[in-house]
Amino acid sequence: MNIIDIITKKKNKQVLNYDELKYAFDGYLNKRIKDYQMSALLMAITINGMTYEETLDLTDIFIKSGEVYEFDKPVCDKHSTGGIGDTVTLIIAPIVAALNVPMAKMSGRGLGITGGTIDKLESIPGFNVNLTKEEFCKGVKEIGLAVSSQTESLVPLDKVIYSLRDVTGTTESIPLIASSIMSKKIASGATYIVIDIKCGEGALIKNEKDAEELSLYLTKIGEHFGRSVKTLITDMDEPLSSAVGNALEVLEAKEILETNKPCRLREVSLEVSANIISMAKNIKVSEAKILCAKVLENKTAYKMFEKWISYQHGDLSKVKVSDKIIKLKSNKDGVVTKISALKVGKLAGLLGASRKTKEDNIDYSVGVKLLCEAGDSVIKGQDLALLYVNDLNVKLNEEDLKIFEIK
Repeated sequence: MNIIDIITKKKNKQVLNYDELKYAFDGYLNKRIKDYQMSALLMAITINGMTYEETLDLTDIFIKSGEVYEFDKPVCDKHSTGGIGDTVTLIIAPIVAALNVPMAKMSGRGLGITGGTIDKLESIPGFNVNLTKEEFCKGVKEIGLAVSSQTESLVPLDKVIYSLRDVTGTTESIPLIASSIMSKKIASGATYIVIDIKCGEGALIKNEKDAEELSLYLTKIGEHFGRSVKTLITDMDEPLSSAVGNALEVLEAKEILETNKPCRLREVSLEVSANIISMAKNIKVSEAKILCAKVLENKTAYKMFEKWISYQHGDLSKVKVSDKIIKLKSNKDGVVTKISALKVGKLAGLLGASRKTKEDNIDYSVGVKLLCEAGDSVIKGQDLALLYVNDLNVKLNEEDLKIFEIK
C-alpha cells in the first residue's frame, strides 16, 4: 500500500476502504505522509466526495487517533460550521450551564475567513484554551462548563488535518467537515449535540442543498456512534453580529449577556440554546426558549459567563481592541440594502483578524464594527463602520471596502 495509489484512487472517484484511509491519515499524523501528499488527497476528496461509509470510517479513525473523554452523566455540546460575526458559543455556553445542563465544548480555530471560538477566547488575556483532560472534566463537573481547544491527546489527527484544510482550499468538503465536527464531539464525551449549519455567502456552506447534505452526514454519524444530534440551518448572507474580529466579538457577547441587548445574534443564540435545553430536559423547544430567555434577563447567564472566564483564568477587564480606527463613510444618501458577510469577513482578514497560512499569527485587536443594518437609511458622509487596524496606513483598495450596498 502506498499513498500515491490512494491519491490516484480517489482522484479517479473510487471508494477508499478503511485500511486505505487509516494508512493515509494515520501516516500523516505520524509524519510518514508529507504535507503536499495529504493536500493532494484532501483536494481529491473535496472534488470527488466520500460515501457515507467512507465518512463513518474516517470519523472512527479520527476518534481512535487519541483518547476519549467520559462523564458520569450526560453532557451537551454545540458546534457552528463557521460564519462572520458568529459569537454564538460565548453566549449559549453560559445560558445552558446556568440551566444546570453541563456543557463540554471542544472548539477550533478559524477556518478561512470565518472566525474560530478558540481565537476569540485567546483574545481574553490569561484565558487558558489548552485544558488538560483533568482540567476540562473538572470544569464541567464543578461549574457545569468548560471550553477547550483540542489537546495533543484528543483527536490529534483532526487537529493537523484541520490546520492543513484551512490553507489548501479544502475547507468546503462536506464529508471532511462532518468527520471533523463529529469526531471532536464524540471524543469529548458529548451525549446531546446541536449543530448550527451556517448557510450563505459568508459561510463554508454556500447553499441550502449542501447544508441539507451536511445535516444528513452529521445525523448519520451521530446515529452510528449512539449520539443524539440535532441540526439547525441558519442564514449567513449577512454578518450575524455587528462586531467582526476576535476581541470585538468577545466584547459584543459580554454586552449581550450583561444587558440583554436585542439583536440578531441574541435571537440566534436563544434559538440554539433552546434546542440544546429541549434535548437535555426532554421538553418542547418553545418551553426551553422561555427558560433560556429568563436566565438571560435575570443575568444568571452573565454571572455564569464571568465564572467560566475566571475558572479558565481569563481577565475580561483586560480585553482590548486597537486604538487605531479608520471610519468607513457613506458616499451617498440612500438605504442600506445589503451588508455582505463575505466582504466583511475578507476585510477583517486583510486587517489581520484571520490566517492565510497555518503558521500565521492573528491580531486579536483588529476587526470591523458595523454601525448600521440592512434597511437603515443613511446620508452622505455618515459613518457606516469602524475599522480597527494595527496600522493607519494599511493598504486597502476601493473594492476591499465595498461591504455595503446602498440604493
